[in-house]
Amino acid sequence: MYVGYTDIDSEETPLGLLTLRRYDAENGDVGYEIRLGGNFLMASHGAHSEQAMAPLAHERLQRPVESLAVLVGGLGAGHTLRAILALPGVTRVVVAEIGAKVVEWNRLYFREVTGGAVDDPRVEMRIADLADVLRDSPAAFDLLLLDVDNGPGWLAAPGNAGLYDRAGVETCRDALRPGGVLAVWSPQPNPVFLEALRLVFPAVEEFDTTEIGKKLNEPGDTIYLAVRPH
Repeated sequence: MYVGYTDIDSEETPLGLLTLRRYDAENGDVGYEIRLGGNFLMASHGAHSEQAMAPLAHERLQRPVESLAVLVGGLGAGHTLRAILALPGVTRVVVAEIGAKVVEWNRLYFREVTGGAVDDPRVEMRIADLADVLRDSPAAFDLLLLDVDNGPGWLAAPGNAGLYDRAGVETCRDALRPGGVLAVWSPQPNPVFLEALRLVFPAVEEFDTTEIGKKLNEPGDTIYLAVRPH
């Protein structure tokens, strides 16, 4: 159980104030979490579904698993980045992150979580809005792994709503190569977003991570998976 917290760093971004918070536990353990505008985004603990998103998407690829280019939307605590770098065929990973400080925090405070993933030579960090990176990247990626909010129904910033409507989903599709996979993290099912996906992609899956989470005594989340057809 955590007994206290301290805000140790912050950065003003186009989406609001990013804050790094340190938690101290009764047993002496330390944890960290990232907040945007006071809202929780990501923590160093409890991330089974963020780690599972990469292999779930990778397994559903319908193109050769070699020289894979990946876009990770939101660095957060680095869980998804570390997971995708461990998978076969990944040669390039672009990370779109709105806050430069988040990259610094990964190096200073989340290194145990990430294994130094931000400094892997395959990684290209872009301090930019994810929507801009998607629009500028037609048919550029084999995998899109998106976790920039607390799911489509709980936005970290109002401007991110455009990622989850039909037009936003079409932009994601257009950034994928044929046979590529879009994966989107959510803390719970979101019927409105599911419908937007089905309007754009012929193959869509709503994956419940409850069974994965049970092994770690963590609640289940939802991963949306969609494949761009050939």
